[in-house]
Amino acid sequence: MKTVCLFCASMDGISSHYKKEANKIGDILLKHNYSLLYGGGVLGLMGVAAKSANKKGVKIISIFPEYLDDPEIIFSEYHSVIRTKNIIDRKKKMIQLSDVFVCLPGGIGTIDEITEVLSSAALGEHAKPIFLINTNNFWTPFVNLLDHMKKNKFIRTNEDKNIKFSSLKNLFVVNDLEELSLHEKFNSI
Repeated sequence: MKTVCLFCASMDGISSHYKKEANKIGDILLKHNYSLLYGGGVLGLMGVAAKSANKKGVKIISIFPEYLDDPEIIFSEYHSVIRTKNIIDRKKKMIQLSDVFVCLPGGIGTIDEITEVLSSAALGEHAKPIFLINTNNFWTPFVNLLDHMKKNKFIRTNEDKNIKFSSLKNLFVVNDLEELSLHEKFNSI
């Protein structure tokens, strides 16, 4: 069974579109027979996604720093749990155990997670697909920033002579989870 690592907010966000999209993750994972690995939260989009996966019988792997192990914060209906010493160890373990990364809208923590995955791909540590789910054009400013960095020669391309890996080679932006479900790279993990 392949594992999808989901990054998203522990808050709901201002638009109801975000929760509606997070609620579809269970159907997508069930359809493809993929398990869910995520930050373990019961709050916000993380909680919506976990409840959606649980409702569909999807295997859920929760990974979180031990200092967050609180029933008010952590979703209790997981199949397995990994407690880490800190957030850095958590990200490292998530990258190690995942086959693909899916990123719904989120805040500083979500940005930290997705940039960690992008930077580790840029250094050749993995070649796993990375998907931004651009619900309600949430990720458009981030994608514009990446384009700006690329235009200003701060993101490596495939033509770089020193480091042979491209930061954005495995990054894909899709509008919603249905489009993700149809994407060749999501179907071939």
